[in-house]
Amino acid sequence: METRSGADRGASYDPNSAAAPPEKASVVEDFIDIFYAPSTVFARREKSGFGVQLIVVMILTALFVFASRAVFSQIFDAEFARGTAKAMANNPQLTQEMMDKAKPIQEKIGSIVLYVITPIIIFVTALLVWVTAKILSIKLTYTQAATITTLAWIPRLVGGLLGALQVLLMDTSNVTSPYALGFSPARFLNPETTNGKLLGLMGSLDVFAIWYAVLIGIGIAVVGKVPRSRGYLATAIVFVVTTIPLFAFR
Repeated sequence: METRSGADRGASYDPNSAAAPPEKASVVEDFIDIFYAPSTVFARREKSGFGVQLIVVMILTALFVFASRAVFSQIFDAEFARGTAKAMANNPQLTQEMMDKAKPIQEKIGSIVLYVITPIIIFVTALLVWVTAKILSIKLTYTQAATITTLAWIPRLVGGLLGALQVLLMDTSNVTSPYALGFSPARFLNPETTNGKLLGLMGSLDVFAIWYAVLIGIGIAVVGKVPRSRGYLATAIVFVVTTIPLFAFR
């Protein structure tokens, strides 16, 4: 007998015995069980796909974005002003008039991105998980990687809900940074005076982003049938790769 890779309780199993049929459960149960029994969720969805779960994630995220649209608009204004000042300082040929003409277009594009960015992040992260698994000789298909990243995203909906509640229940008139609504050390830093690289790095340490990474590690271990340590190694690589752009190019 040996310990099953990725199991929540390290349950023993016989590798020579027939695999048990996947546990049947509803999508609603996935959204509940992922918080306290993630291995169970990943095991039962190993071959069943992720379409419905992704649709639910997208709908809920869109609702949170819609509820927070006013504060996102003022955050865009502040970020655009900071970006304009930096761009004009680096390129004297740029004028305020030129930047003002570009603002409506960028704002419209930014508002659309807010609604579609979640599935993009999920699919891109799944690609990185799949490639990393290949490098580490962990057997995962891209569909399985996307299933893992979709299910792992569910707790991040709590972060989105808490952000929307802050907008609805608190005075957010002075919010000028997306980090001000998050749950990372960047929340306590002044975006006007803090180095952009440091701000991006601190922002990547959001509680729900780290939770997402941990769940991806568990999912890799369960679906790829490898020890948790290898699953966490894979997700650590993915976390570093996805974090670099947040501060390296600011």
